[in-house]
Amino acid sequence: MKIFRNWTFKWWEIGLLKLCLISFGLILGLYFYNYLLGLMWLWWVLFVVTTIYFLIRFFRGK
Repeated sequence: MKIFRNWTFKWWEIGLLKLCLISFGLILGLYFYNYLLGLMWLWWVLFVVTTIYFLIRFFRGK
C-alpha cells in the first residue's frame, strides 16, 4: 500500500480544494463561535504577523 504518492492537480481542482477548506473553516467558526470569540486577540496577532511576513517578502523580492 502506497501512502505517499505524487499528485498533480489542475488549477480548478486547487480552487475547489480551497473553497472546500474555507467552507469547513466557516462552519467550524460558526459552530464554536463563543469559544473562538474569546481568542480574538490570537486571530489578530496571527493576521498581523503573517501580513508583515508577506509584505517583507513582497518588497524584498527573491
